[in-house]
Amino acid sequence: MAERKKTYINSSNKHAVREFLIQRFQFESVVGLAGPDINEYLTYLESKGCKQFEIYENNSQVALQQLSKIRSKSKIALICGDILKANPDKENVLFDLDFCASVRFLTDHIAKFKKNFIMTFSYRIGLKETIDTFFKARKEKVIGSVDYSSPTPHTIYKTKQGNYLFIKYWDTSAMCCFAKI
Repeated sequence: MAERKKTYINSSNKHAVREFLIQRFQFESVVGLAGPDINEYLTYLESKGCKQFEIYENNSQVALQQLSKIRSKSKIALICGDILKANPDKENVLFDLDFCASVRFLTDHIAKFKKNFIMTFSYRIGLKETIDTFFKARKEKVIGSVDYSSPTPHTIYKTKQGNYLFIKYWDTSAMCCFAKI
């Protein structure tokens, strides 16, 4: 079995995409999935002015490891459980949902969060199925799209419920993000 990634510190593509996306949001707190290096995650978001976090982790052993390693002075609630437990209606919150799994297995999660989110997925199943499954889970139909090449290649998808920024990149595998803008 492959070893879980321990850090994103050397993931330059992921960092560039995160920086490109995060600047589109205003938020005071984050509800999210911290990933393999909780301190790098917290430090980055604190540098953007965030001082309050609600972090979810499904794996109790990983949650205990994260808890023992936290060096931040911010207000942090570390919750062992599925992020589906989170309140999606909170105000002034960025929902930073770095799933790193296929959309096939996350349709309930995709449907739950309606605003101020960045969702990250693996697209090993292919781009078309990833995009189609995302919008099907949200019960939305794409009515238009525009591709941009600068500053970072991305697509804006338009639906009757609003616009989504879509961006793909390579980290340890083919990854993509949808952001409700």
